[in-house]
Amino acid sequence: MLWLTGCLGCAVAAALPSPPELRLRSLAAPCGLRPPLHSLGTSLYRRLAGRPGRSSRRRLRGCVDVCRTVAAELRCGSPPAAALATAVRDAEPPLAAELAGAAVLAEAGHDPVPALRAAARLPGASGLAWLAVCWQVAASDGAGLAAVVERLADGLAHEDALRRELDAQLAGARTTAVLLAGLPVAGLLMSGALGGSPLAFLLTTPAGLACLAAGVALDAAGLWWTRRLVHRVLRAVRT
Repeated sequence: MLWLTGCLGCAVAAALPSPPELRLRSLAAPCGLRPPLHSLGTSLYRRLAGRPGRSSRRRLRGCVDVCRTVAAELRCGSPPAAALATAVRDAEPPLAAELAGAAVLAEAGHDPVPALRAAARLPGASGLAWLAVCWQVAASDGAGLAAVVERLADGLAHEDALRRELDAQLAGARTTAVLLAGLPVAGLLMSGALGGSPLAFLLTTPAGLACLAAGVALDAAGLWWTRRLVHRVLRAVRT
């Protein structure tokens, strides 16, 4: 059974395209004609990454839009408070709700910096802390705010593009890890098809139960370790 599982693992690993190839296929194929393996990998990755990761990336893109809108309004001659209020109104609903307090404070003539820094603690919103710094420097020294905010928006956009590229490059590794983690199930099915009784051994004997517990633990540890390595790379990019 072990050699059959190993052969199947080698066949799956050899059949999997490389991450650059997956990237090229996803860019070249129409929306409805994406490769099935790539679609499976993307779906599995999204489940592993979880909703917090998606909301973090969406919030980062929202911060880019807010900074660009603030800079554009300032270029058109709007005062900073009005520019921030317009940017918050044009933002997506989740981010707009998180920045509503800062906009209200700015329009009332108060300092929105504390509210911006509080919103920056949310995942993916660290750019708002830099926006708060820019606002504070402009208010205290009278420096121009539009050019600085434009450069901030460009930097955040570059960070977002880098994260997307990393996600594309790491999708192949994540997919391979998940598929290889499912190989023991394939081994059980093949063993049953060849006339064996793996479930009876695993579920009714002490040795089988020990093997089952060890296999499940190693499988879970492999998935956890792969996810930890990926998140370590992403954290290194953020810093």
